[in-house]
Amino acid sequence: MKITFIEHSGFMVEMEHTVLLFDYYHGKIPTFDKNKMLYVFVSHSHADHYNPVIWELKEQYEKVQYIISDDVKTKENALRMKPHEKKQISEMTVETLKSNDIGVAYIVEVEGKVIYHAGDLNWWHWNGEPEEDNEYYKNTFQDEMKYLEGKKIDLAFMLLDPRQEDKYCWGMNYFLEHTDVKTVFPMHCFKKYKINHHYLNCDDGRKWNQIVKDITHADQSFEI
Repeated sequence: MKITFIEHSGFMVEMEHTVLLFDYYHGKIPTFDKNKMLYVFVSHSHADHYNPVIWELKEQYEKVQYIISDDVKTKENALRMKPHEKKQISEMTVETLKSNDIGVAYIVEVEGKVIYHAGDLNWWHWNGEPEEDNEYYKNTFQDEMKYLEGKKIDLAFMLLDPRQEDKYCWGMNYFLEHTDVKTVFPMHCFKKYKINHHYLNCDDGRKWNQIVKDITHADQSFEI
């Protein structure tokens, strides 16, 4: 698989016959063989995860299918998914979890691989906010993670958000501790890429440095 970090939570995964585009909102979309099937995923309607420009891709690529969270308001033709749904789309299986912010997270099985994109499902904890709010985010995140326990995941995109200050890696670490995942790409860092290097080189995440990739800039590509 070739994985390209586009920007923020936007990634493209290119496989032998299939291309997956997740949560594009800004940046350069890589080109690829137009004979491949393109699946465009939108986890929710927030502007940093969804840009209506994605609908223009169907003018460039004939083989394209849109899969969007049901909170996204559009009249465009797309497969809408609610939390905790599972659908078969040609040779691909798509399952959703419920985000504790808005929308869904995706579990995609295609070409023998399992790929997870968290959207905005995270252990959100905001210093100074009411404890009951932080407890809600903790409990709902951990409840959703139960659906992933014991599942072998080849590739995951998970949040590492510096706005959470010293709690920035709680969600990432809980995800790593409770899933069987081979490769993880951090996301949602608002261009503060140093947080990834910091995480992988301190006690927070050093033990995961063979699994979590160090993203340093937009348009960065990896072969796995």
